[in-house]
Amino acid sequence: MAKTVTRYISMLFWLIIANALYVSTSYSSESSVQPLITQEAKSFSSQVTNDAEMQILVKENKRCIRCHKKKRLLKNIDAISSVGAHTSPEFYNNCTACHGRKGAHPKDSDVLNIIPFDDHIDMPILVQNEQCIACHTPQNLRRSEWTHDVHVTKLTCSNCHNLHADSDPIIGISKKFRIGLCATCHEDILRDRKAAMD
Repeated sequence: MAKTVTRYISMLFWLIIANALYVSTSYSSESSVQPLITQEAKSFSSQVTNDAEMQILVKENKRCIRCHKKKRLLKNIDAISSVGAHTSPEFYNNCTACHGRKGAHPKDSDVLNIIPFDDHIDMPILVQNEQCIACHTPQNLRRSEWTHDVHVTKLTCSNCHNLHADSDPIIGISKKFRIGLCATCHEDILRDRKAAMD
């Protein structure tokens, strides 16, 4: 059984590397559309350099999922296979890529180092956003949507994007209907301004 798992992980690792090479050559032209995710981030190659590290990464994520399911912290989420926009094999079962703390088992003192992406936590916005920006470069985000520049210091990425949803609330919505998502915050702002003027 252990040999089968090791062989599977090794094969998966090399498929991911091959996919990253294919993606990097697919976007080599200056005039082509650029991906929102950097080529280095699209593979585990920046995180994992050998089979032993890959085994540690898989084991680490299984530990996250086992405890979170037991404590019912993953309510209606299949965290292994449906992390919203990140369901590709490159991100499969990779909690630590977004939530940090690759390495030691979290103890009570380490919990503060795990990025939970929650509006109600006491963690600076830029610290939360750094996890996203590690793969989604500011240059590519700026090219895709101007609002990223405006909001990056005042909102977390998770204010508009939900990685554990079946589909990201913003991706796939036409620009015409995105105003509805914007209005969830901006309606409050307008109401507060009017109240302050009265």
